[in-house]
Amino acid sequence: MMNEMVPSRFSLLAILFLMVLPQADFAQDKSASADKESPRFFGARRGALPKVKQAISQGESSLMPAYEALVKTADEALTTKPPTVTDKKRHPVTGNLNDYYTQAPYLWPDPSKSDGLPYLPKDGVINPESRDSDFADYSRGQQIGHLVESLALAYYLTGKESYAAHAARCLRVWFIDPETRMNPHLQYAQAVPGRNEGRYIGMIEAGGVVQAVDAAGLLDGSIHWKEEDRKALEIWITDFLDWFMNSEYGREEVQMRQNHGTMFDVRVVRMALALGQQDLAREKLESVKENRIALQIEPDGAQPMELRRTKSFNYSEMNLTGLTELAILGEWVGVDLWSYQTEDGRSIRKALEFLRPYVEVVPEGLPPRVWHYKQVVPYQPEIIAPAFRMGSIGYEDEEYEAIVSQFAGFRESSFQLTHPKNSF
Repeated sequence: MMNEMVPSRFSLLAILFLMVLPQADFAQDKSASADKESPRFFGARRGALPKVKQAISQGESSLMPAYEALVKTADEALTTKPPTVTDKKRHPVTGNLNDYYTQAPYLWPDPSKSDGLPYLPKDGVINPESRDSDFADYSRGQQIGHLVESLALAYYLTGKESYAAHAARCLRVWFIDPETRMNPHLQYAQAVPGRNEGRYIGMIEAGGVVQAVDAAGLLDGSIHWKEEDRKALEIWITDFLDWFMNSEYGREEVQMRQNHGTMFDVRVVRMALALGQQDLAREKLESVKENRIALQIEPDGAQPMELRRTKSFNYSEMNLTGLTELAILGEWVGVDLWSYQTEDGRSIRKALEFLRPYVEVVPEGLPPRVWHYKQVVPYQPEIIAPAFRMGSIGYEDEEYEAIVSQFAGFRESSFQLTHPKNSF
């Protein structure tokens, strides 16, 4: 009897296995549950928003400045009329107000010509004519993204349906209503008077509309955002993504070896994820290793295509922010861009390290590091804060977070809510 009561070695292993298995399953279920609870918004770090929402409900002090600023912005947005491309008074090319149109920002009238045509370039110097809302949609294209994201994020964090109602209204006006919707292309973006009716590099202006369609995922569950709304928006995104990738413009833009190529990838990935096309997102993110990091960053971390510009710090920051955003997006589909490094040392981390001396606080007694590259606008280190926050997340580097903490204004940025630091 005693021998029958003593479990064999195999039985002991089986018992131990059965004891551990539920824990392993629980861990997997917990991870899956966290993903299930996360809203379909890819402009945020994976799994961050449910934690942020809970922390805010508990009065987490590090998040409250950003949360309060967001609510204030959302309250102001409630009184803002939904923007639309049909707000312009004329379309210089097609006459169809539903077609998005902008004029190239760095092109100016030729002073030697009576009609100023064709316009000539002044890199880095914005022609205020290009921002004229009577015919140019640039400001409206940026506004729609800011409005929808602010309202939708405020709705997710507060549960107030008034925010969702106005976000839904903005989405319907810009993307769904036949009378006011934007036609799903950027064929006439960044036109140059006297030269062309639009250019492929105008595709970089897609940021606002992609931000808006992605943020729509935060409205899931609202009584004001119905299934027919979601399906209608998905049709628009599908059409726009098809044009974005397969048009002549798209085939040109994807080949750009600087910030244009990087931001092209960011927009494709966010739209693909919003549509549930994870394979496309994963394929695009894998291509970033050889097509962006290996080609755009030097072994010492410099980004030569950005350093040649007249606003070299701004463009270096823009491209690096895009690359770190792609690395954050990679976490949604299991693509690790943080640790990728070429044989000669090119990596996102090297690019962060290259810019680091120009943005961190200089120890007392030492002279500040001077940016020796061309910079025709004031040098503002604080614009780099999002890139170093994402770097601090990806590399778990507290020194990067120390750089971020230097910029007091960043404490009120909604980026604190979508990309909170590793410990808050």
